[in-house]
Amino acid sequence: MPSPAPHDGPDNHAAACTMVEQLNDRQIEDVYRLMRQQWWGRRRTLDQVRTMVAHSSLTIALAEQNTGRIVGFARTLTDFVFRATIYDVMVDTEFQQRGFGRQLLDSLCSHPRLQAVSLIYLACDPDLFSFYQQWGFEVYDERAHWMIRVQQPES
Repeated sequence: MPSPAPHDGPDNHAAACTMVEQLNDRQIEDVYRLMRQQWWGRRRTLDQVRTMVAHSSLTIALAEQNTGRIVGFARTLTDFVFRATIYDVMVDTEFQQRGFGRQLLDSLCSHPRLQAVSLIYLACDPDLFSFYQQWGFEVYDERAHWMIRVQQPES
């Protein structure tokens, strides 16, 4: 389930970061630090985050230009044809309200590897519907409904 993305303000500081798709070990530790800021990620371990990054179909991260530190992250699981699901959209609390969440979604939704995908899914808190609707996401209330089987509680 994606993290609540920041309710971004003007894109006035977004130029201070660059997009990164391949993360080094230090940057994976940064993603772990970001996860620990999320209500849903506080119990995740560094080893779990390493495995998650390694097995994600596509990762997009925002790195500070001068340090390489990851300050924003999102990932996708997909077959690159029919379905993709976006997970873990998050921006460091220190960098929220600067347009970084918007930059992550712009990069993810326009990514060349996702252009052939028929449907892109995400789950979010209802208070974030308007944020994601900017990229054409709609509340899905059709015939099919998501189901979940909890194998190991996360929190």
